[in-house]
Amino acid sequence: MASQTASLPDTNQRNNGQAILSSSLRAFTLLFASVRLTVLLLSLLAATVLVGAWCPQEAQVGQEKVIEAFGPDLATILIKLHVADIFHSYWFLLLIGLLTVNIIVGSLKHVFPKLRLLVRPMPVLQAGEIAKLPFFWQREIAGEPEAIKQLLFDHLRKQHYSVSWTGPKLTAEFGKFGRLAPSITHVGLLTLLAGVTITAWTGFSGFQPILVGSQMSFAESQHANPWLGKLPSWKILVNGSRREDYDNGEAKQWYSSLSVVDDQGKKIKTEEISVNNPLSYQGVDIYQSSWGLGELQLEFNGHKRQLNLRPMGKLYATFLPLAEDSVLIFSVRNQKAPLRIFAKRPDWQSPRLLAEVQPGKKVALGSVVVRYVEAVPITGLQYKCDPGLAVTFTAFGFIILGVLLTVVPHRQIWAEVTELDQGERAIT
Repeated sequence: MASQTASLPDTNQRNNGQAILSSSLRAFTLLFASVRLTVLLLSLLAATVLVGAWCPQEAQVGQEKVIEAFGPDLATILIKLHVADIFHSYWFLLLIGLLTVNIIVGSLKHVFPKLRLLVRPMPVLQAGEIAKLPFFWQREIAGEPEAIKQLLFDHLRKQHYSVSWTGPKLTAEFGKFGRLAPSITHVGLLTLLAGVTITAWTGFSGFQPILVGSQMSFAESQHANPWLGKLPSWKILVNGSRREDYDNGEAKQWYSSLSVVDDQGKKIKTEEISVNNPLSYQGVDIYQSSWGLGELQLEFNGHKRQLNLRPMGKLYATFLPLAEDSVLIFSVRNQKAPLRIFAKRPDWQSPRLLAEVQPGKKVALGSVVVRYVEAVPITGLQYKCDPGLAVTFTAFGFIILGVLLTVVPHRQIWAEVTELDQGERAIT
């Protein structure tokens, strides 16, 4: 008796623990199977996407564009809050995770159990039950029961119904697989979230402006934190870059010749890219995102000097301060256009043109001989690695299939052939 009495508290504790676990599981299921939660999470994700569209993203245009758009103070706040890299932020990933759990629980509770209906045969109804159906039809037909049954069978089979007879009672069904539409659509949504999650936790992206002749590494890539992916060890060498213009001088297309370079400096792959025509290598896509002139190479009495160019409308300019508050201004439109040299003094109302010089030519400015070597292009390269892309495309296939199945009508027919004194009667 002592041992039985001693075991009662353990049994009660175990029962209490099971009750608490069962209650917690019910509360979890009730919360995450809620359609209201789905609507809330989708609304928050939509708002996040809108904020991402409003704020320039570092991975697409670089941090400088964020500072240029909002100023240093506000840009610093946006960067710290991950608004400028919103799709790698911890709270965006949290929303994706919550939505994934929500759809999984909702599918297991409300959608996938309906798949049992596909293997469940239609119930056989009695004549009285058939008469209560919303669409009811009755007719007396003179003939043998088997002939009438065969007539019904042949007619429904021509309409692509699956027909079954149980004695004098008939069941027929059309479009049964149309009932798969919700389940397949939910599988597509889950697959889509899986693709987004794979990309978020293992993918990366970024933007870098690179001078011709320089290399780009992926060390400054934008990605989630924590992150489960791996950055490439190879680099991108910019061999050359050019701009194609319309007759009016407006930009028509940008081109850049890129090479994939391994750790030993060997070129593995070389390809010319342009807008919407990226270079792809080992799952990384490199796009032509922007173009400009980044550096002016000059010689002053044989001494080389590089000056950084900055855009000023349709031109690129750089400034070289001189003594007595004077400044030289170098202006160029494109790689092939002549370099225009201006001077500006405080007592002059506007800069004065001193000379124009073609690429590779020289001009004398007093005792100084200036040689215009070249204007070096700077190409803006945007890159991304999207490991979940194949999964995402598969998800869209499921979603499209689910949507197409919704247009398949689901019809069920019950009939019974009963014998009368004067003939036969079919009830449907």
